Amino acid sequence: MSFRILFDDEDSRENAVSSRSPAVDQTHPFDLLIFTQRWPITACYEWRETGKDHICGLPTPTTVWTIHGIWPTKYNTIGPAFCNKSAVFDVTQLSAIEQDLEQHWLNVEKNKPDDSLWEHEWLKHGTCAAESIEALNTERKYFGQGLFWLEQHSVGAAFAANGDIQPGYNYSLTTLNKALADYYGKDVAIECFHDRQTHQQYLNEVRICFDKQLQPTDCDGIVGLERVALPYNRVRTVISNCNADKPILYPNGVPKGVLATGEVLAESVYEFADKKIYHTADGNEAETYEFVEVIVV
Repeated sequence: MSFRILFDDEDSRENAVSSRSPAVDQTHPFDLLIFTQRWPITACYEWRETGKDHICGLPTPTTVWTIHGIWPTKYNTIGPAFCNKSAVFDVTQLSAIEQDLEQHWLNVEKNKPDDSLWEHEWLKHGTCAAESIEALNTERKYFGQGLFWLEQHSVGAAFAANGDIQPGYNYSLTTLNKALADYYGKDVAIECFHDRQTHQQYLNEVRICFDKQLQPTDCDGIVGLERVALPYNRVRTVISNCNADKPILYPNGVPKGVLATGEVLAESVYEFADKKIYHTADGNEAETYEFVEVIVV
């Protein structure tokens, strides 16, 4: 996967928001940028659960991490958001990277226009980033930066490099967090979708944080994703809304339902990697796994 971020003189003038106005900075301050990657299979499941007529559009292949957005965020609060009320989204500004966006920043919610996610992300979040960060002050720069970060900081690459974490299994929050922390060298945030009927929790999003100089930083201070203690570890914590005492399903297929193509999906069968931690004679911790087949409907 390789992307080129294309900037030119015309793009720098068109649709740009000045980054040098002190009045603007005082109006919508923020502390960090949250780069959010989503697991489209879980996003599809969540979308379908909110409406019986909802259908999904998934990437090809389906088992790749995609972009949700880049969100300017002030510590311990939500937002800012919609910082330029007069802004108008112009999809033609993205023509040079539109094909990449269709694959890697796609709208899972197929009942909506294909570019509705891009419009929402730009108007709600991009206009705020554009006020104070020149590298993000146009549509093309903002979305191009997302593609670049996906190439450099893919969650899929992190899982492959640390622990060989693969879709189709349940994992503990401890295992997922260790793989991500080892790869990124920073504390990221792990977000789960909780199925109210089955009480199953699904790996949904991973959020990686950057400062205003676009350098990685810890993801502390995100509302709704607090630091929680990990089982069997009195020191280590993780930033997450997941239940640390229950397994997290990293699904490799959407449970029974319908895709945008009209294809009816069969029930999905997974292997459950039941992780058990025990203490050895020398006082160290060790791990063992039991694999059990389960069916999610």
